[in-house]
Amino acid sequence: MGKYHDRAARVAANKLGGKYDPTDSPDVKKGACGRAEAKSMASEVPTDLDQLGPGKGRAYVVLPKSEHEKARERLQGTGIGLMDYTGKITKRSRSARKKI
Repeated sequence: MGKYHDRAARVAANKLGGKYDPTDSPDVKKGACGRAEAKSMASEVPTDLDQLGPGKGRAYVVLPKSEHEKARERLQGTGIGLMDYTGKITKRSRSARKKI
């Protein structure tokens, strides 16, 4: 992967308290509690959704700030959050866990 992708994935892993594995998908995993996928363009969001898949906990797409407006439209109604390359969450993720 590129250096900006790796840096963004490491920042997301640090923010979520997870681990970054460049050889596995999604890029960042935090046990059963969360995951994140770093990309460089909003047009890659459908691929992100496939890679994040259904699961428990919160899920985020990590994109550069310039791509957020387009990505928000594509993520609307999915429950997937949006984070920029600096780790700032601009759209919160809905947790997939049911509360009892």
